[in-house]
Amino acid sequence: MPSDRAGYTLSVYAIDVSPPMGEAKADPGGERKVPKLNLVKEYVARKCEPKISSGRKTEAVGILSYGGKTNNQANQAFVKQDPDNEDPPYSNVSCDVAIQTAKPKTLEVVMNLNVGAHEGNPVSALMVALDMIHIHKHTKSWALEVVLITDGESAFRQDEYEDAMDRFDDLGVRLSVVGIDFQPLDEAVDKTKTKNKRLSEKFWRTFVSMLHERISKTTNSEEMLPTLETFDEALIESRLPRPAVVNGTVSGIDLHIGSPDVDAEQAITIPIKYSKATMKARPPTLSKAWKPAMDLQLPARPSLGTHRSSNQLMSSLINQSQSQGEGIPKMEDFASLISAEVKHHSTYVVKKAENPPPPGSQMASQAYEPTQQPIDAEEDVDEEFVEKEDLVKAWRFGSTWVPMEADTFEPMETKKGVEILGFFPKDAIKRHLLMGEVRFVWPDLTSPKGQIQFSALVEGMELRGMCAVVRWVLKDQAEPVIGLCLPAMDFPGEGKRLDYMYWVKLPFAEDEHNFWFPSLTTYKTATGKVVKEHPLIPTDEQCELMDDLVGSMDLDEYAKRQAKRDEDDVDMSEEGNGDAENESPKWFDPQKSYNPVIHRIKEAIFHASLTSDLDADPLGPPHPELTKYFNAPSDIAEQVTDVTRRLKEALDIKKVAPKTRKKIQKEGLREDEGYIDIDELFDESGTQVKAESSTAAKSDKPKIERPSPIKGTDNPRFIESDDEDMQSPAPTNTRSAQEPGISNKGKPKPKAGRLISNETPLEDFKRLIEGEGDIFRKALQDLGAVVEENIQSSFSYQNYPTAIECLKEMRATALMYEEVETYNEYVKELEKKVKSGKKKDFWERFEGEGKEVAAITEEEAQQALEEYD
Repeated sequence: MPSDRAGYTLSVYAIDVSPPMGEAKADPGGERKVPKLNLVKEYVARKCEPKISSGRKTEAVGILSYGGKTNNQANQAFVKQDPDNEDPPYSNVSCDVAIQTAKPKTLEVVMNLNVGAHEGNPVSALMVALDMIHIHKHTKSWALEVVLITDGESAFRQDEYEDAMDRFDDLGVRLSVVGIDFQPLDEAVDKTKTKNKRLSEKFWRTFVSMLHERISKTTNSEEMLPTLETFDEALIESRLPRPAVVNGTVSGIDLHIGSPDVDAEQAITIPIKYSKATMKARPPTLSKAWKPAMDLQLPARPSLGTHRSSNQLMSSLINQSQSQGEGIPKMEDFASLISAEVKHHSTYVVKKAENPPPPGSQMASQAYEPTQQPIDAEEDVDEEFVEKEDLVKAWRFGSTWVPMEADTFEPMETKKGVEILGFFPKDAIKRHLLMGEVRFVWPDLTSPKGQIQFSALVEGMELRGMCAVVRWVLKDQAEPVIGLCLPAMDFPGEGKRLDYMYWVKLPFAEDEHNFWFPSLTTYKTATGKVVKEHPLIPTDEQCELMDDLVGSMDLDEYAKRQAKRDEDDVDMSEEGNGDAENESPKWFDPQKSYNPVIHRIKEAIFHASLTSDLDADPLGPPHPELTKYFNAPSDIAEQVTDVTRRLKEALDIKKVAPKTRKKIQKEGLREDEGYIDIDELFDESGTQVKAESSTAAKSDKPKIERPSPIKGTDNPRFIESDDEDMQSPAPTNTRSAQEPGISNKGKPKPKAGRLISNETPLEDFKRLIEGEGDIFRKALQDLGAVVEENIQSSFSYQNYPTAIECLKEMRATALMYEEVETYNEYVKELEKKVKSGKKKDFWERFEGEGKEVAAITEEEAQQALEEYD
């Protein structure tokens, strides 16, 4: 009988290695021709791969070959009794791998099979395979299977076929015959084939049919009936991605309705069972670290008399092996020497601060925070190792670490069980909350009373359209989990009903993030006025075009059209058409889609495990099923071309030019840099600090003499150096180092948040551009704001010439420092504000200047970029 649990399967593969198996055959999935035996080995390896990857000890596999060497217990026992017999039974049948847990070594044996020199007998191979299963220790709950793979080109005796049928029926073993180049069962045997192949194919059809009729009398399970398959279809199916589908472990727990502590008479307790319905798929774990074998492929086999080799890695491995008293290893043993299991290892250290803060301060509490990271004794000398037992868990409260001993928190006084907290309508469930792992919940089949109670609960919830919020505790004093139970009623047959529930974990309030967006159809101003027309509000034409685009990209409609086209091509009947319409074909089927990342990693691991030289035979392209949904169908892409073009025109979609910034080389110190005037720094007027270059003495400007200290003054003194301990501050009428004759109080100051003043905008702008730092955009924006204010506050056209000069300077700077977009956007805004204001005559002056102040074109920007590069 088939197994109900994960694992508990036993498969024996009988492989035909007769001489005809060495002939070339077209690969069903490609264009090349390869030997039949190579394709068979790939098929067996792919069938064994899931059993090996699962790592379960209850996945047993056995390998035998026939047509080559002789190695089986039945033959050995007969030869021992009658050594003179020249034709012993079960000859040329070899038990290459005894039935055992599937391991990578099994695939190594399969890939090393070679073509034999004899014509093998498949019936004898079946008898030996059944002997292997009979000897193996297993229970009746195991699923037993024998897979026979043959090309049918060898002649064999058929006298034991009845004994084989009896043993298949007695042991409960399922038979699968995979024939290479066999005709499908709905077709007649091709008469152009060789005599041996025609006879063999007819024999297996009769054998499987008789065995099918015999076993169907004793079982209703379709999985137990024998099958006859074609090899090409079986190989293509084995290459498909296979998700790991297993039956979850069943556990028992009690479902509580009401509290026994409050009212024991009205409380109801129902024994239930639960198991996982879904589980998150994860890629294979990397459980081994493999040191790169630099020159292991070179023919540098060490001799017994020397310990040195040109291969440095091999020499180190040889010395390591000899130091352990194992002698010189063989070449095939080097693989085990350079691989090792990956295990988690943690080392805890305390980093000491260089300058310890005062004890009891906040910094002191954080200076000795335990960290978990790799240790380098040479680099981190000021670190103290701490044992894991000496660590104390700390909780972060703001910026403070609060240590808590292990027994600070008492465990919650919870009891194992599932408690129903209440019910609410299923229609009120937010679908995005039901995205976690799901469990099946059903009554305990050993409790008739519990089944009636559970069935009544499910029926009541289903009829009223309700679901239950439950509090789930897996064991005593464990953390409770809040989940949702959804009722389900299934009707597997006439007069039969199955009541069960789905359980899904609900998120906490802080785990749910809600993002609110403004309306796409209603636009309100700051005063609350509703705007009917706005660039952000779509028009009717835009909405219609978008509906056409979405409708033309409907993949389900495309799948229906494609299915209709296929029906017309094969001229299906009306009944067939009706069935196809009832199925409602879909383009994307979640049950037939796979995670490309997980299965691609599996493909890489599987290919590397079977390939000796990855350079000569690299990993091929991914399976088409993995990339099936990567691109949209070409028909849809052609269909939406016209509507996409019209939608771009309606929405005025344009490609944004990439922003490029020219690299500016920093120059040396200018004349006004390098020295900070202490007197000006502490000036009460609060003006900006002026600098005097160290090379000022060499310039043509007059040198500013420092005033001598004034005796008898009460002003505070500032010490600039050890020699000038009695220096007093300069008087308030000291002239500026940059602009003699102008007092600090009389210098114009920019408005708050700006770098450019309204009185001297051009001078301030040039000073900022020539200075250090990437402030070109800020300078342009500030100068633009100053120009706009000066225009609006101008008496007649008094400030117009200055504004035009500022705009010319802005345009030249924007061209030089690649701020074209900043200037063009400013010109657009300036035009709107000037034309809607009182100074409309300024725009005539602006247009009269022509190209010197106009918006920058793309050709000018490109030309300037080439010149400055």
